[in-house]
Amino acid sequence: MEVQRRAGHRLVRLEGGDSLRVPTALFRRFPLTAGEGIDLDEYQARLAAAEPRLALETAVRMLEQRDRSERDIISRLTQAGYSQEAASRACARLQQQGYLDDERYARQLMARLGQKYGALRLRRELAHKGIPEELVARLVDEAQPEEQLEAAVQQARKALRGRTGERQALYRRAYGALARRGYPPPLVRQALSQVFNDLPEDDGYPSGTE
Repeated sequence: MEVQRRAGHRLVRLEGGDSLRVPTALFRRFPLTAGEGIDLDEYQARLAAAEPRLALETAVRMLEQRDRSERDIISRLTQAGYSQEAASRACARLQQQGYLDDERYARQLMARLGQKYGALRLRRELAHKGIPEELVARLVDEAQPEEQLEAAVQQARKALRGRTGERQALYRRAYGALARRGYPPPLVRQALSQVFNDLPEDDGYPSGTE
């Protein structure tokens, strides 16, 4: 038998060629030494009996670091070697106690990211954090258009700050900056129309239109 240290777990390689992934917390409670013989069925039974509580404790430590989505926690637990069942039960327990809430977490992200990203980028960011697709769609659709426009205007002004030159080139620069932040084309054009119309003639921007 060989024991290899991996991120979040120990990989136990058995003589027959099989392997067993044991979460670090479980391995510390039921350690194995390379070369020793084990009764695999008995060892796995001991792991299974202790797994639910230790999976819950591991999930709690994750949330102590920062808020997370249910999918993120389940993914991290299973990657560390916990069973899907233990990971799901841990999340269910945390949801019942109010420590885990995908909608609360998503709204916090929206409040923070909505100041610099448009709807297209927000959808990607929330999905990347493990927020369910239907919740992402609902929250993004709830975003106030005037707030998104104001955020786009601020980002456009930031992109143009300190820049001078031909008006069309500056327009293209600002357009690209907003597009990369995920603002839809109609909103980009609306924001840039406001920004360029508000510019005084003597600010270094040549007169003209896009």
